[in-house]
Amino acid sequence: MRILLAADLHLGGPVAALDEALEPLAAQAKAQSLERLVELSRRREVGLVLLPGDVFHTPEPPLGAVLALQKALAAWSEMGTRVFIAPGNHDPWLTGGVWEKWPSTEGFTIFGLEAQGVELADDGLWVAGMAHASERESRDLSQLLPPPPPGRTGLAVLHANIAGAPKPGDHEPYAPAVLQNLLSGPFALWALGHIHIPQELGQHPRVLYAGTPQGAHLGENGPKGAYLLELNGGALRAEFISLAPLVFHDLVLDDLMGLETPAALVARVRQGMQAPASPWPQEHCLRLKLAGPSPLWRVLGREEPSAVAASLKRELGLAGLALDMNSLCPPADAQALAQRPDVLGRTLALLAQVAEDDKALAALDEQLAKSLHPDQRRLPPEERRAWLRSLLAEARSLALRGLWQGQGDNNDAA
Repeated sequence: MRILLAADLHLGGPVAALDEALEPLAAQAKAQSLERLVELSRRREVGLVLLPGDVFHTPEPPLGAVLALQKALAAWSEMGTRVFIAPGNHDPWLTGGVWEKWPSTEGFTIFGLEAQGVELADDGLWVAGMAHASERESRDLSQLLPPPPPGRTGLAVLHANIAGAPKPGDHEPYAPAVLQNLLSGPFALWALGHIHIPQELGQHPRVLYAGTPQGAHLGENGPKGAYLLELNGGALRAEFISLAPLVFHDLVLDDLMGLETPAALVARVRQGMQAPASPWPQEHCLRLKLAGPSPLWRVLGREEPSAVAASLKRELGLAGLALDMNSLCPPADAQALAQRPDVLGRTLALLAQVAEDDKALAALDEQLAKSLHPDQRRLPPEERRAWLRSLLAEARSLALRGLWQGQGDNNDAA
């Protein structure tokens, strides 16, 4: 028995396009990722598809999203593939909502407000799940699922948040679950949605987040796809399949002193972007930050950043590139320069003092508070100060680029 686990499709939701030419692909990327899930099922003869929530991006999805899922379900039904959905916080089970009104389809189960188990007697399986009752589900649904009857292998399908699981940014703790409870529970597989990073949190039983088959923006970077599981007796083998039409990458290079030619920089970027191969064509977008001292600082600074980004994008074969060189600076010893009595030295010394002194940083935070964007003002104090330190690092780089003349041992090698 082969099982396909895919979560957080967010059909009808947006996908960022870094380049105007990418807008048509971005607009169709989520629907296309669903088409690839169907095709993967056909190629690998999948018998069971598990979709643990946020299939739709909103409780009332647009027509195109509904049609995309209906088409996929028809294809799975034609293959004889069973499909189970456990609605999540973006597409909860609501009275009069999309799931309550969904037409009954053979081989398709939508878990509702009551925890339910479905026996697949011919396969020796018990598939259990439960829907979110609202967009802010606060219960631990994992403890409400009915256990498998004797002699049946249990598969749990759930949209849940496990505290401590790696996640991009802040994730609301909807349907909070405790990993240890899952590991000691009666199910052989916990097929989970909600966190958009594919990850395995346990092998016996298998505890898997499928991630999302298509990232929505640069913050959802890295491999995106689905897990293909093979159930042999009581053993489950898991294989991650990369299938996103549009892949986002996030790369920070702050150790650039050994890169003395543009070709070396390009090679280093390629190395940092390594991603698993996909059975389908993929376009790649990169957010690249170049920081710290570099012998290439003058070469990269001769043109406008947009021109540098265009050259790198073309050489790397990218569909989109967002370039940040604000923290790039000459190959100078900033700590030694800070001891000098000139303008550069005093500027560097002051910046270092504020960055290292919590009281000085707090005073700067207070002075800037009224000028900060609301998003920055809402950050917890420690996160806001870390952000301020990053601004001070950019200011140091700006001072070095504008005031350093390359005297003595710090002479520019570029």
